[in-house]
Amino acid sequence: MTRLCLSIGRKEDLDSQVMGSADLLEIRFDRLGGIPSNLPDLPFIVTLGDLQGTQRKEAVMEAFERGASLVDIGMDRVAGLDMEQVIMSHHDWDFTPTVEGVCNIIDSLGGGIRKAAFMVNNFTDLVSIMEASRLITGRRVLIGMGELGAVTRMRSDLLGNEFTFAHGGSATAPGQLHLQEMRDLGEDSLILGITGRPLGHSLSPEMHRAALKTMGIKGKYLRFDVPQLDDLAPFIKSYAVRGLNVTIPYKVEALDHMDSLDPSASAVGALNTISNEGGRLVGYNTDVLGVKEALAESGYVVEGGHALVIGAGGAAMACCQALMSEGGSVTVTARSEEKARILSERFGTELIKHVDDLRPYDLIVNCTPLGMEGFPSDSPIETSTLDSKHRVFDMVYRPRETPLIAEAAAMGSLTIEGIEMLVHQARASFRIWTGREVDADVMREVIS
Repeated sequence: MTRLCLSIGRKEDLDSQVMGSADLLEIRFDRLGGIPSNLPDLPFIVTLGDLQGTQRKEAVMEAFERGASLVDIGMDRVAGLDMEQVIMSHHDWDFTPTVEGVCNIIDSLGGGIRKAAFMVNNFTDLVSIMEASRLITGRRVLIGMGELGAVTRMRSDLLGNEFTFAHGGSATAPGQLHLQEMRDLGEDSLILGITGRPLGHSLSPEMHRAALKTMGIKGKYLRFDVPQLDDLAPFIKSYAVRGLNVTIPYKVEALDHMDSLDPSASAVGALNTISNEGGRLVGYNTDVLGVKEALAESGYVVEGGHALVIGAGGAAMACCQALMSEGGSVTVTARSEEKARILSERFGTELIKHVDDLRPYDLIVNCTPLGMEGFPSDSPIETSTLDSKHRVFDMVYRPRETPLIAEAAAMGSLTIEGIEMLVHQARASFRIWTGREVDADVMREVIS
């Protein structure tokens, strides 16, 4: 296992209860203003950071007088040092260069260990770091920073790193994980996650982290909020990611990145779950099951019913498949007439441009993001013709009471919150990845 280096940027962190779990320490001289006197009996690195001039020289002298194993001098050499006791490091707080660029940066560094840390903004950045690591020889530390870069810290062994950094309570770099969590996870932990944009509203991390903990599975569920899906497949495969959920706006686009599709995804024409099965990516759609389970729990009988589906994206596709496969009749409407037409033709539904009267339908399903946090807080339809004979199902789950749900309840309609569909699709995804069945209440309780 790659050694774990506890990074100390505050004196309070020296009192951390996890200190004994570290293999070595990093003393941030630039932040602490010196080397604390009460260091535990562990090898330690002294990092100079942005120290300049005589401060650098004095810090180096103090470091070796105190018995430091290594000194991180950054990019600027210090005359008279034994380079085998030096880490030369490069940090880019904005972006990650190409594979060639990463290799060139590492090649420009000297020292016993060469270290480079880059801000990660997309999957391509992560692939560049991994591919560069395979071309680099010698002792090194390659790190991706930011939330997207956390996966590089969990797969430090695959990157061939000499060690990786963790914190004991106060992170010294963006994306750094807690030392005890890193120790508990180990190198072979299960990596799961979700990709889409935006992801600030997503409750999937809370649900799956609760499931992993309850089932006693060593793993972590990460968020990959990316501007595009370029290099999605190489990323998943090279970092040994077990699986990802896919949400707005990538449920259809992700199909092109799969090696094969499960019938649940091919029937819908969209996916929400990716499973890495022995290096082959298989796309699934568990939204269909989520819709069916949510409707069944509400007591709605699909067969013989007439539903209005609002929207034409991946969620609407899954909803149409769920309803049509159970013998329901579906009418589709959407803001984009072209997308609505394609959806209607795919599933053989009725298509209308405008909804003036909701009385012909016994079920109304919102499959648009309207009402979701971060999107316009409007109801997708005029609700004045709703009454107690209607069931209104809003797939938006944050907030739980959307404008549509609130208006429908005021008209006496039975409402179904999107959180129910969310829980059941998540349970199905978890089963695909782990082969384990988690109780719905485990997920429901952490997001209620």
